[in-house]
Amino acid sequence: MAVAQKTPAPVTAKPTAVCARSTCVRLLNDRTGYVAMKRLHITNGDSAAELIKASGLDGKVLPWRDPMHHGPFDTGLTLAEQSRLRASYLSDPTGDQRQAEQAFLSRDNQLRAFAKFDEVVLWFEHDLLDQLQILQLLDWFHGNGPRQTQLSVTCIHAFEGVPRFRGLGELTPVQVASLFPNRATVSDAQLTLAVAGWKAFCASDPRDLTAFLTGDLTALPFLRAALARHLEEYPARATGLTRTELQILRLVDQGVTSPGQIFLKNMDCETALYIGDERTFATIEQLCFAREPLLAKADASSFVTRSVARDRQAYLAQQLTLTNVGAAVLTEARDALSAITRDTWLGGVHIKSGPNMWTWDGARDGATDGPTGTVSRRWS
Repeated sequence: MAVAQKTPAPVTAKPTAVCARSTCVRLLNDRTGYVAMKRLHITNGDSAAELIKASGLDGKVLPWRDPMHHGPFDTGLTLAEQSRLRASYLSDPTGDQRQAEQAFLSRDNQLRAFAKFDEVVLWFEHDLLDQLQILQLLDWFHGNGPRQTQLSVTCIHAFEGVPRFRGLGELTPVQVASLFPNRATVSDAQLTLAVAGWKAFCASDPRDLTAFLTGDLTALPFLRAALARHLEEYPARATGLTRTELQILRLVDQGVTSPGQIFLKNMDCETALYIGDERTFATIEQLCFAREPLLAKADASSFVTRSVARDRQAYLAQQLTLTNVGAAVLTEARDALSAITRDTWLGGVHIKSGPNMWTWDGARDGATDGPTGTVSRRWS
């Protein structure tokens, strides 16, 4: 496996002088021998995948579809076993799990065929979802090769000329192509760190992850902040709310009252955007249908969930308000630990209501690498 021993420091990506899509292949051929190599491009999801396809870069594009920031993972599982676990979690309870399993199988088979390519290029960014996908992929490559195939990565947190950069999906095809010449060969240090990070993320005890965060993570420069954000999705020991839940309650209190507007404004609450619309709406519904609801429809009628709503626009336009419980939790007159019944997963950790539920006790310290704090049992 070709490796680089030096890990470049994170820098703002600067666009290469490419003026039109038709010039991309010529420019890349001039600089990199691009046309002569067969490549597999792996990226977060369909938006970035379509941009890579439209950029003029030849090769096969594989979107790594999985909202890994929620739901179960387990340590020690093979990729196939992990995918079956994820398919079970992500399947519609009323639907056919086999469809989800087939989608994961197709994705994984394309990854396993990497050896027929001269180079595999990972295209990611700095947010939590992308960093988790990098961990999973590098952990897999550590144990499965490549031998003759070059493994490269481009991972950015900013792009010159794009204010408040949120992701590759914001770029044009020409801008995406301009990143290609600056890709870096994946180093041994990055592979080794990813193996340890993936094991910690999949562990059933979250203290494995907090211990991992105390180490040297410079080989993957965006990982610490991303995993620190992950920890903030544990219920806070003081309030019983996750960071996302707290942000949503604050937005409603400030007059942002429809699911559609809450989703848009909640994005502004994130330093590195990772949560999509469906996960935001799921959180809103959980707050509406909690054991003691924290949100309710302003007209006192029942909130219509996505599963029964006939019209998406009508769903997005529903008006919400804080309940008395929601207002009390927001002002810290009480907590939400008993108000919300939890039975969910963050990586390998089961978050289940009760005296032994894992909670996060931390606060932002103003540093760029995110919050500091501890994860502990609720009544430990």
